[in-house]
Amino acid sequence: MNEKKMLRLIGQGKTEYIDEIARTYYDDIYRFCCFQTGDREWAYDLTQETFLRFIRYVDHYSGGNLKGYLLTIAMNVCRDGWKLQKHRESGELPEDYEAASLVSGVEERLLLQKALLELPDFQREAIVLHYYYDFKYREIGRMTGVGTATAKSRVSQGLGKLKELLE
Repeated sequence: MNEKKMLRLIGQGKTEYIDEIARTYYDDIYRFCCFQTGDREWAYDLTQETFLRFIRYVDHYSGGNLKGYLLTIAMNVCRDGWKLQKHRESGELPEDYEAASLVSGVEERLLLQKALLELPDFQREAIVLHYYYDFKYREIGRMTGVGTATAKSRVSQGLGKLKELLE
């Protein structure tokens, strides 16, 4: 069954199709949240919140790229999570950040992840969406609410800062 039909049925109260959508996109959303937070436990909670918001607002989905829509929700959930975290800890990284790694035992990945967390949110999001999820600048612009040129600039400037941080 195609996604449009499933979403229409979900909107009609047939919640059994939510599981199929979650199974299809869960790993992508979880990885995105891991890249955004650097913390697997926190990313798990944020992923759950992403799907809860999706269920809550499924009627607002107007079609198109469902994965992009879910990543947009995840982006907003992560932003909200960071705001809450910064409020709680006065801007410090999550306590167990050092233990967080998407590929355990790979030091380069951990260094890259730490460097990504040093970037401003808008640059980190653009880089992750472009290089890890292969979204085009136009799609990133649409997801983040900016123009294509701004999305491209955010990726470019973010890469420049990453290079400085990693040297």
